[in-house]
Amino acid sequence: MTETPNPAQRAGFAAIIGAPNAGKSTLVNRLTGSKVSIVTQKVQTTRFPVRGIAMEGDAQIVLVDTPGIFTPVGGWTGPWSRPPGAGPRTPTSSCT
Repeated sequence: MTETPNPAQRAGFAAIIGAPNAGKSTLVNRLTGSKVSIVTQKVQTTRFPVRGIAMEGDAQIVLVDTPGIFTPVGGWTGPWSRPPGAGPRTPTSSCT
């Protein structure tokens, strides 16, 4: 037996992104009403996305707490990471 969906019910996803130590985990904890994500002064505490569900009436939001976005110390290094606007990598051939 299948249930017919209630048009008054709403659900969705929201990813919380930003700089390190900007309060993303605190926001997720406050919106969900429980401690789902660790909160500390130490940088890079959230290493993997953490999900929590906030509910209000018939609405549900799945909040995704993400690690902080930052530029590595020393800038962009290595062939795998290129700064924005640097253009495409030129392919190299190891076969002769």
